[in-house]
Amino acid sequence: MFPQVLERLEWNYTRSKRSDFTDRMVDELYRKGILLMRWHVAGDVFSPNYARKMLEIIGRSPHCTFWFYTRSWRVPTIFPIIKSMSIMPNCKVWLSADAETGYPPDIPDTCRVAFMQTEEGEDTEEADLVFLDRPLRKLSLPMLNKVCPTETVAGKERGTSCATCKVCWS
Repeated sequence: MFPQVLERLEWNYTRSKRSDFTDRMVDELYRKGILLMRWHVAGDVFSPNYARKMLEIIGRSPHCTFWFYTRSWRVPTIFPIIKSMSIMPNCKVWLSADAETGYPPDIPDTCRVAFMQTEEGEDTEEADLVFLDRPLRKLSLPMLNKVCPTETVAGKERGTSCATCKVCWS
């Protein structure tokens, strides 16, 4: 919908395929003093080669804590690399699930599950964290302790933000 956003995402994707991407990312994280980084605000782990680049960047950047959500647990050639990322002390991995994908059949102890709830009554039992689709954010749903506090009425009233909550990377 937003041409500038699409242009930037395409630019990022192109850069991620460069042979010097890993060195450039490690250098930029260090030079800018980045202590916390979320991968893929839009997008995902798109190939085994890219996953290996992520793994190397995480390993070479111990000063930074990384976290990401991924549906790529469904890709057999990518999931082993995701598991390797999840055991690194500076990386938190969230396996993304929803009614369409279902829950991962193999959830490593070092990964957590984030569920995108789009309708009332969906099974969120196995989720460690639940994100609500926009219409649901106005409702009081069961298991609010699992719902991202920034998406609840009570959380908004308290002024909860990602910076004050820290569930995703701690």
